[in-house]
Amino acid sequence: MDSEFDHDNSLDIESLEDLLKHRVLIESLSEGFGVVDDKGILTYVNNIFSKMLGYSTEEMIGRPAQDFLDKENLAIQQEHLRNSKNWQASKYELEWTSKSGNLVPTLISSVPIIEKNGESHGAFAVITDLSAYKAAERKYKLLAEHSLQGLTVIQNDRYVYVNPSFAKMVGYSVDEILRMSPQEGWDLIHPEDKKYLLSIAEYRREGKPIPMPYEYRFIRRDESVRWVQAFSNAIVYEGEKAVQVLIIDITDQKEFEKNLRESEAKYRSLAEQSPQCIIILTEDQLFYYNPAFRNLVGFSDDELKQMSSNDIWDLVHPEDRSEVTIRMRDKIVGRPIAPHFEYRFVRKNGEIRWAESYTSRIDYGGVPAIQTVIVDITDRRQSERELRSAKDRALLYLDLMGHDLAQQLQVILNSSALMRGATDETRRDMFHEIITQAVKRCSRIIEEAKSTEQLLSGSLIERSLKQALDTCIAAMGTMSSVRFEKKMIAGEALILADEYLELLISNILMNAVEHNPKEHQQVWVKLEDTGSDYIVSICDDGPGMQDTTKAGIFDMTRRFGGLGLHTANHIAEKYHGHISIGDRIPGKHDEGLCVRIKLPKLLM
Repeated sequence: MDSEFDHDNSLDIESLEDLLKHRVLIESLSEGFGVVDDKGILTYVNNIFSKMLGYSTEEMIGRPAQDFLDKENLAIQQEHLRNSKNWQASKYELEWTSKSGNLVPTLISSVPIIEKNGESHGAFAVITDLSAYKAAERKYKLLAEHSLQGLTVIQNDRYVYVNPSFAKMVGYSVDEILRMSPQEGWDLIHPEDKKYLLSIAEYRREGKPIPMPYEYRFIRRDESVRWVQAFSNAIVYEGEKAVQVLIIDITDQKEFEKNLRESEAKYRSLAEQSPQCIIILTEDQLFYYNPAFRNLVGFSDDELKQMSSNDIWDLVHPEDRSEVTIRMRDKIVGRPIAPHFEYRFVRKNGEIRWAESYTSRIDYGGVPAIQTVIVDITDRRQSERELRSAKDRALLYLDLMGHDLAQQLQVILNSSALMRGATDETRRDMFHEIITQAVKRCSRIIEEAKSTEQLLSGSLIERSLKQALDTCIAAMGTMSSVRFEKKMIAGEALILADEYLELLISNILMNAVEHNPKEHQQVWVKLEDTGSDYIVSICDDGPGMQDTTKAGIFDMTRRFGGLGLHTANHIAEKYHGHISIGDRIPGKHDEGLCVRIKLPKLLM
C-alpha cells in the first residue's frame, strides 16, 4: 500500500523529532509504524505495530529488531538497512515472529533517517499487515487447485502457473510443465493451431478484440489430441504482465458433433437409397408395410393384419397423432408440406421410438395414398440431447468460475482489504466471518457442480412418481416454518426415471422455500393425470417473478436460474419431460410462483 512517507528518499533527524511530536497522528494510523536507530534498536513503535505482534509498546521499544525476526527475515531486513545508509528508501515484504511464535507477513515501506553531517541514523517504516491478503491468496489458489477445469498463467511465453486439471489434460506433471522452455510450451499446441494462437496474442498486444471463447488443440504426452475451449484475460502476476487462461476440455463434445454429422449422413443416405421402413397408407387403411416397419413397432404380421384403422393410428404417440393426421391429409390432396417430419411411435412393449419420415403422394390401386419412408432416429435424438446437455454443462461450469466463484472471490478480496484497515476488533471479526462464509459458498458451488457429472449416465427404469413426491415432502416436512398441502391422484403414477427423480423434485421444492422471505411459508403440491402425461405442480406464496425473468429462467446465457433449477431441468429432459414456470394465480406475478413438471407416462 502506498503511503505519504513513500515519496521521500530520506528524512533528517530533526524532521523525525518533529514528526514524533505528533504521536496522536501516528497512533491514529491504521497501519503499523516503527523507528530503528543505526544499531537496529527499536526506538519507537505505535500501538498498531505492537498489537500486530502481540506485544505492548513497552515490551518492544528499546529492544533490537532482530529479537522479532528469524534468521531468514533478519537477513532481509539487514540488507535493506544497509540500503538506508546510502539514503535509499525501500519497500519489501518481511515476516515478523509474534509473541505467540506465529509468523506475521507484512509490507515494509522504509525511509532512512539522516544526521546533519549526512550520516545514517537508522530508519523509520510504515508496516502493513498482509495476513488477510495472504490468507485470501492461499484460498484462491486452493480453489484453483481443485477446479474441474484447467487454469494457467502464461508470462514471457512460459507457464508460470498451472493447476492439476490442466496438467492432467495434457498428460504432464505440474512441475514438468513449469520447467518447460517457451519452445517446449508451444510444442504442446497442435501445429495447425499455432498460427491462430499467435494471431490472438498479436491482437492482445495491439488492443484489438479477441474472440471469446476460442478453440484449439493440445497434443498430450501420449500423442493423443484434446480439443479445448479457452477464455483468457490480461492480468498482473507477481508484479509483471501475464495472461490467465481458463481451459475447458471439449473433446467429448467434438466427438458428439462428429458422430452426429456422420449419423445424419448415414440416415439421409439410407432414406434416399435404402429405406429402412416403408409404409403405404390412406387415411383409413394401411395397405403395405415392410419387415423393417414391423420390427420398428414390435408387432407380428398377424397382429398388424388384424388392426383396425384406429389401431393403426394408436401406433403413433398421442401427442403427435393430430399433426401426423393433418400432414397425411394435406399430402393426399396435394397441399405442400415440409419434406420430412419427426414424430414418435409407441411400440408394443410401451417403448417410444423417434422416427423421421419422408413422404410422397402416389396412386395405389387407383386410390390416392402416400408412401412414407421411415428412419429410426432414436439414437440420433439421444446424441443430440447429450450434445446439448454437454454444452449446457460446459457453460454452467464456465459461469460458476466466471460469475458465482468470481463473485465470492471478490467478496473475499474486498472483505480482506476492509479487515486490514479495520481498527476495531469487532469489525475485523465481522469481515473474517464474511470471508469464511464466502469460502464455504465456493466449496458448495464446486460440490453441486460435481454432482451433475453423472446425470446423463445410467438407464431409466420403472419408478413411482407419487412415491417419490411423498418421500421428498416427508423429508422436508420437518421444517417448522413450511406448511405443505398436497393433492394426489389415485395409483402410483408410473414413469421411466432413475435415482435422480428425488433430486429433481427436492430441487424444485427447495426453490419454493429458499426464495420465500415469509416467516411462515405455504407450498401446494398437486399431481395430475392428463392422459399421456403426469403433471406435478409445485406452487408457493412467495414474492413471485416477473414474466421476462420466467421466460429466460433456463437460458444458460442469461443466468437467471440457479444451479438447482438447471440441474432439475437436465433431469426432466433426460426423462423426456419438460419444466415450465408460471404464476400461482394467473395474471398476478407477485403472489407466488408455480413450477410445473410434465413427465410422460410409462405406457404398458
